[in-house]
Amino acid sequence: MATLIPNAKFFAASDVVFTEIADDVHTAQPGELVVFPIGDQEPTEFIAAALARGAAGILTEQILPCPLPQCVVGDVDLAIAGVNAKRLNRPDRRLLTIGVFGSAGKTTTALMVSQLLRNLGLRTSYQTGLGDCDGVVQSTASESVPAGGALVQWLGDCCDAGAKTAVIELSEQDAKHGRYDSIEFDLLVITGTPQDDDDFGPSGLNCVLDRMTGSGVVVVSADSPAVLRSVRDHGANAFTYGVRHAADVTAKLIEQECGMSTLLMTNESVTAVMETPLCGAAMASNHAAAAAIGILLNQPLQELVEHLGKLREIPGRMQVLSSFECADVIIDSANSPEQIGSALRAARSMKQPGGRLWCVMAIDPSDDPVKLALAGGHLERFADKPIVTCGAESKDLFLTGSHAVLDGVKDCALLRLVASDRRAIQWAIREASTRDTILWIGGIRQGGTRQGGAKQERQRVAQVTDWVVACKDAIAAESDRHPATKIETSVTNDNPMILSIFKK
Repeated sequence: MATLIPNAKFFAASDVVFTEIADDVHTAQPGELVVFPIGDQEPTEFIAAALARGAAGILTEQILPCPLPQCVVGDVDLAIAGVNAKRLNRPDRRLLTIGVFGSAGKTTTALMVSQLLRNLGLRTSYQTGLGDCDGVVQSTASESVPAGGALVQWLGDCCDAGAKTAVIELSEQDAKHGRYDSIEFDLLVITGTPQDDDDFGPSGLNCVLDRMTGSGVVVVSADSPAVLRSVRDHGANAFTYGVRHAADVTAKLIEQECGMSTLLMTNESVTAVMETPLCGAAMASNHAAAAAIGILLNQPLQELVEHLGKLREIPGRMQVLSSFECADVIIDSANSPEQIGSALRAARSMKQPGGRLWCVMAIDPSDDPVKLALAGGHLERFADKPIVTCGAESKDLFLTGSHAVLDGVKDCALLRLVASDRRAIQWAIREASTRDTILWIGGIRQGGTRQGGAKQERQRVAQVTDWVVACKDAIAAESDRHPATKIETSVTNDNPMILSIFKK
């Protein structure tokens, strides 16, 4: 242990010799190292279990009243990350390691990049907010995207599974707390407009830029000049993508109708056309970022466009549910004001001519009031029929949260408040015309951090989808039982104006 963590302090011994790091003290095998993070377990019970299981020593952040050898460090997770990196022979260096960081579009971009690499014939592993894969087995974990020691261990597992690349969705908070300090990135994709300054230490953007290899490249949006400037000021190699500004890879949205977008993708003198059901300017930007990764890997633009067009749907990311009898419903997990504004702009551009945009915004009433007010301003600006709602578990605080939303609204009478998310979406479906579009935003991620993990987020998306499908099926059944009678004017040879009655 002394060679793995040079700055550690040892008690009851000058070093700790162990075979493996145990996942849990209660399942530890003789000779394994057990880990005691402060606050997770009661110390006396932990010590008793460690002695009973024959642990070789304890990695801890405080000295414990125990005869076992102890290695005391400032942060056990960071220490485990460093130990795993050395024990596993730096798995991040044995893979093409790609990080995806930003304020919006991380999950979508990470999945697009992963799909692209797999279509190019590379065995690809990925960690995103909607699921993970070690290169062989896909899963949706109940925990959030790992960082620190768990992430390094996962990278080692990916190497064992034969993966050649790893795509990792990065967290702002984990970056600021040094959870990626044992990993180096070959490529880094920056999405949205992450903050490049912080009043309390380095920003997450600066922290991830510090983790780039010497020859690494940062793929950054030309539509975010401040972020691009920060990347260049940091001395990193930059490769740009964009929708509104000139860039190394540009995606121009030339047509959007019937749930399909047509993009004109350009790199240098080569231009290719692609069609995708993932609509909106934000999705076009995500496609451009993924294509930029392919260009850096020396792949032809035409093939990249073809591969990206094969990704037809991402759960909870501008996911469209269409039917003949009712308005189209779009489900998006937008949570931050930036994401909400982007989703509303995209939905407004997707609605049919003459139709209205309904928006059901599910809020977390305990959220930051400033954030809720900004979301309310976006809702008033872009939605014709805005509805504010919340989940059943937050109903007691709904009035307080809705007042915060109304603080950002000029015409408060425009918003409808419904303290039940299921009733809100079903009411909107029944009231909207077939030419209208309904956007569901929020209420999927927990506080925007996905604390519950990919499994819970997918379950929530499935729940909202079930509500929409059930309501549309009920409307279709009612229409079959009670068909509307309409009068149609037709022309015949015998009489130019004959009224015929038909049933819809």
